[in-house]
Amino acid sequence: MWYKRSIPESDLKVRLRKKRWQSGPFQVYFWFLWSFFNGYRFFIQRPYRARVIQSWRFGRHYHQFSTYTLPNRYPDLFALAQAHFAQYATPKLLSFGCSTGEEISTLARYIPHATLVGVDINQWCLRQAKRKFGSNSTVFYHSLSDDFRHSGEFDAIFCMAVFQHPENRHNPNRTESAAPFLRFEEQLLALDQKLKPGGLLFIDHCDFDFRESCLMTRYRLAPFDRIPVVRQRPLFNKYNQKIADRQLVFRVYEKIEN
Repeated sequence: MWYKRSIPESDLKVRLRKKRWQSGPFQVYFWFLWSFFNGYRFFIQRPYRARVIQSWRFGRHYHQFSTYTLPNRYPDLFALAQAHFAQYATPKLLSFGCSTGEEISTLARYIPHATLVGVDINQWCLRQAKRKFGSNSTVFYHSLSDDFRHSGEFDAIFCMAVFQHPENRHNPNRTESAAPFLRFEEQLLALDQKLKPGGLLFIDHCDFDFRESCLMTRYRLAPFDRIPVVRQRPLFNKYNQKIADRQLVFRVYEKIEN
């Protein structure tokens, strides 16, 4: 099970996270409290400690710092995938940034005839995912492993709440992305090599717009999902500049067949 915070701790975290960005005579004090609080979390909470260590270890390959996840977090998108793959004999699906495996478990319920692969850079998360959800048709790999590199191509790749940096969302004064667009684009290029022609890319809760990437010439909006949704999160352009405080996003793209 993913780590569940107590209500007092959760409220404290939210308050400190907001206060540390507010200008004023006590800003340094709140920064100190925030650092102390995170030090406490590092020694007490195994999931947080693993997250910090993995981010130090893998550096530029690390995208999403949070391990938070939920079952059936995107029911509308999962239902679209269910309908699309209903006639496939054995679709092969990838959850990129699978965390502790709840997304994979949900996909297994929606598309029980699928072969499922979950990858993550956080080894602690992978251990939880394998223990809870591993099976003959569901496997989990480290995102930098040879196992993933040799795992073949997929009919769909899910990148849900992966390409984002917490500072972009939590710091209202930030005007430049804490993570560069180039890193986002490089990872997309690597994933593109794993997606079959005609395959689907699901992408949501992202700091950037996929349509600005160099890959857009190889993709089109999926014909069954051409209604954008509003996301109350900042948007950064390919020059890493903040251009909006909320997004109007398309979430499903189809790779054009050669």
